[in-house]
Amino acid sequence: MEPLLGLSDDEVRQKILWSHGITRLGTQAWLFIGPLVLLRFTPGRLTGPASWGFATTTASLLISPALGSWADRTSRRRVVACGVIAQAVGVLGSTAVLLLSLQREAGKAGSSDFLALLFFLGFSIVEELGTVLSDVSVKRDWTPRLFAGDMLKSMNSTMSQIDLISKTVGPLLAGLLITPRLAIDLGFDDAEAAGFVSVGLLNAMSFAPQLRLLLQVYDARIELLQPMAANQQAPHEQNQQNHQNPMVPVTAWKAWWHHPSGIQFLSFSYAFLYFTVLSPAGSIMTAYLMLKSVASWQLSLMRCSGALLGVFGVAAYPRLVAKLGCRGTNSASVAWLVCSIVLAVGAFRSVTPSGPAGLYVLIFVVAVCMARPGLYVFELGVLNAEQDLVDARHRSAIGAVDMALTSAGTLVAYGSSLILDRPEQFKILVNGSSLFIILGGATYWLWTQLFHSHLHRHDDHSQDHPHTLQQEAALEDGWHDHLHYYPAWWCLKSQ
Repeated sequence: MEPLLGLSDDEVRQKILWSHGITRLGTQAWLFIGPLVLLRFTPGRLTGPASWGFATTTASLLISPALGSWADRTSRRRVVACGVIAQAVGVLGSTAVLLLSLQREAGKAGSSDFLALLFFLGFSIVEELGTVLSDVSVKRDWTPRLFAGDMLKSMNSTMSQIDLISKTVGPLLAGLLITPRLAIDLGFDDAEAAGFVSVGLLNAMSFAPQLRLLLQVYDARIELLQPMAANQQAPHEQNQQNHQNPMVPVTAWKAWWHHPSGIQFLSFSYAFLYFTVLSPAGSIMTAYLMLKSVASWQLSLMRCSGALLGVFGVAAYPRLVAKLGCRGTNSASVAWLVCSIVLAVGAFRSVTPSGPAGLYVLIFVVAVCMARPGLYVFELGVLNAEQDLVDARHRSAIGAVDMALTSAGTLVAYGSSLILDRPEQFKILVNGSSLFIILGGATYWLWTQLFHSHLHRHDDHSQDHPHTLQQEAALEDGWHDHLHYYPAWWCLKSQ
């Protein structure tokens, strides 16, 4: 294929967004229907969906940082190709496992169920790692390299809206495929299984156009997407032979740990929000409501509602920033999230453990959905902040660490669900989830108090704090203005 030279920035933007939209739509449909199918392997228990989440998030936690470091120093063409191919192998493999398991007699749990579950989890891990690799590369590395300023923020906002729209449309399409008529046409006795196979095949068909669009962008902007050496120095550093920059380490965790500007606080504030089962798109909450006899179309509606509310929140983000500023918007959004979750917990305490879904379950679900605008606005705010602050040499690595931390949160949620797998024990998971969400809000507030931006100077022989590559390049005679550790009480003292 000849390189597509001469693409305008708008054409590059459209190709990235189309590629992102195609893959997210398929992924969200897959994530919706997966837990429903896994219940067939562990009838009457949450063990199947919990095992699925536990396995994929454990793999993401352990392997994502290494993938991020590898992606930072590897050809971007190879990175996205490996990510998309891994996704395709995972989806097709999982679909094949289900088709083989359907050949045995339905309803008899045994060694064949256990073996099928193991293979299903293995292919799901491959799919998850492929998603991490392609998503981190494009969202955290490609976009800040190809765009800047308002165009970059617009790109982030549009990609977030695509994520949310896909969370609305994907589950809706998957829910429409779970029909007895389709099962009969495909020769299945199980409507969920027929829908899963259909979603898997449609998802697999989407990977070729997704990869083609990304490779076209790479060929058109190949000079901007070359790997950056981890030990690359800014001109200011090159004149300081004795200067040791702690940002030189190339391993993802070291780069994250030594990174200035309080990136660690931002990472934890967002990651704590994932130590929860309170998500309309979460497999544990979906499985719990299914065991409460909530219909599949109602579960699909719940997911769609949460995502649609998130779309409204993200769409309002620019206006909120204009009125409240970036920090004010982020603080208000996480406060909205905390208040909504507190309301949900209050309603759930009145739910009858052994009874069917009723009024309090409805209030609980509505409150969880109402929390989504706060979550997604906060997510967009953290993404914008990190793209401005993260060292250009380690964007994929830091992004992968963020994903590993959120995976750790999800892992705790799934691990707890494996232990507390009875429907009547779900209230313990609800209460624990609310505590972590409150902790996430408190962590972000602490970051706003400890880190500020102001004009200051470094002489030629000392450095009070580490700098990123961009911050070093911005030095003028030792002076520059950037965000670093500068507590609120120091600000007051300096005034």
